[in-house]
Amino acid sequence: MTENQLNKHLEQINCLVVDDDKFARNFTKTALFQIGMKNIKEASSASEAEEIIKNSPIDILFTDQQMPEKTGLQMIADLNKEYPDFTTKIPVVMITSDMRETTVLKAKELHIREYIIKPVSPSILTKRGFNILNIQEASSRD
Repeated sequence: MTENQLNKHLEQINCLVVDDDKFARNFTKTALFQIGMKNIKEASSASEAEEIIKNSPIDILFTDQQMPEKTGLQMIADLNKEYPDFTTKIPVVMITSDMRETTVLKAKELHIREYIIKPVSPSILTKRGFNILNIQEASSRD
């Protein structure tokens, strides 16, 4: 894939960033935008995210775990119930400071593809995002 083809591909990916912390949401959105993703929606809660998912196409979901009304894991479990095989069709990246073994195992059980511990660097976010989208890393592009 040429640089131009990759850029066009990235621009067409519909992302959703879910985090109750505005700074964390903006950081993730900025990092995704810098690697070429232009269609980025955001939600500050699980219910807001669920509404967006009902009404908009989403290709990849980035979510926090610890949110006030419903955790990221609860949101993903509910989405899997409402939309069969949600996480097998839409890759989910959990971005969280929650390192408890039970949380990590539950994420794995829900087929969350990547689990990133906060604070996250833009390079890790890029690497993991490219990995689940089956795109070569930016550093190895032509």
